[in-house]
Amino acid sequence: MYTNETEPQFNNKERAADRLATASMVLGIISLVSILCCCPFVFSAIGIVLALLSKGAEEKLRPRAKTGLILSITGMVVSLVLVIFSVVFPIVMYKTNPEFRNNLDQQMIRSLEQDEQLFRQLYGDDVYEQMEQLFKGGEESL
Repeated sequence: MYTNETEPQFNNKERAADRLATASMVLGIISLVSILCCCPFVFSAIGIVLALLSKGAEEKLRPRAKTGLILSITGMVVSLVLVIFSVVFPIVMYKTNPEFRNNLDQQMIRSLEQDEQLFRQLYGDDVYEQMEQLFKGGEESL
């Protein structure tokens, strides 16, 4: 049996665990929603930690904490897969597809030409020529 002194403390612990479980579930939902627009890793990581903290000394997770844990892990895995795919795919395409490589190279050349024109407009031809000579002179000394 609980005494009057320990009962409010038990209720406060239960309420705190419920709040942590609810916060974990909310962060899990936010991590899934924010996959394409924000940094879901932060929301996922905090959601996982809060779900585990809500367990406390109990043997099992609360239902909301389980839901939050599952949503947070799902958000983290999906985000990780998207990041890996967005890094690996262009590299594979560049190495295996000559048309992709040529298009990318042409875009880079156009971009460099536009940068050159902008530099000349901002600083003038004489500064551009001086910079060009400086870099060419550095190559000759190597």
